[in-house]
Amino acid sequence: MDELAQLLLYPEHEGGRHAQHIAVRSGQSRALDYIRRVWASASDAVSGTRVLESRHHAHEVLAALRDRIETTPWRGERGRTALRVLRAHLDFAEIAGGPLHQASERQTAEEAGISRTTLRVVYETVLKPRGWLRRLRVGHGREGSTWYLDDGRTARDGIPAPRSRFRTTQYPPRPGT
Repeated sequence: MDELAQLLLYPEHEGGRHAQHIAVRSGQSRALDYIRRVWASASDAVSGTRVLESRHHAHEVLAALRDRIETTPWRGERGRTALRVLRAHLDFAEIAGGPLHQASERQTAEEAGISRTTLRVVYETVLKPRGWLRRLRVGHGREGSTWYLDDGRTARDGIPAPRSRFRTTQYPPRPGT
């Protein structure tokens, strides 16, 4: 870790520009804290991914994901929309040859047949909190975001789902709830 920090803070290293700016603005200790946070975040992202030994293994993983997606109960309009979005991401993952793939909002919305606004709602309320998709890098310009398609079993504990998204507001709540 110390060698990485030295490398990133070296003035000639292009990859460390942001850390270098932090060091100039706020001091060396803040820049080192930033590098540690980014390293911890990257380590978390990598530890939650699968190692694929071969192309055949990647196809097996994607087939298992397709089976899990298709057999999961997707209730309500939001659930059916989430299923369409997952199918779109699964198609992109199959083209990429594994769960790690790139897709832009526009591509995904068009493939799923929904608006980009609806897509964002489904990402934030269903797919990301329940562990189906992780955005590893946000895309810019012509480059789509980098996504990791997972099996929905790795949802992080402690992230509460917004209650209003899963309970109707048509009737007043029952006493004691």
